[in-house]
Amino acid sequence: MLLARVKGTVVASQKVASLEGYALYLIQPVDERDGLLGEVIIALDVVSSRPGDLVIYIDAREAPKALPTAYGPIAACVVGIVDS
Repeated sequence: MLLARVKGTVVASQKVASLEGYALYLIQPVDERDGLLGEVIIALDVVSSRPGDLVIYIDAREAPKALPTAYGPIAACVVGIVDS
């Protein structure tokens, strides 16, 4: 499980068909105490999170498998929102 804080949105004038309808976010990886880890990355959101939310994301080979409709060219995907 990887944690991140949603920092903002990414605007794309064109997307691959399998990514249409999903938001792209800038996320900052964090540890369990909300300490910063590494660089900000771009992630596709499939759970309707918002800027400021603490989220769970997956990356690498598992990220495209999180798309409900089709395989897409993504490197990270937000798959959950942390409530508490």
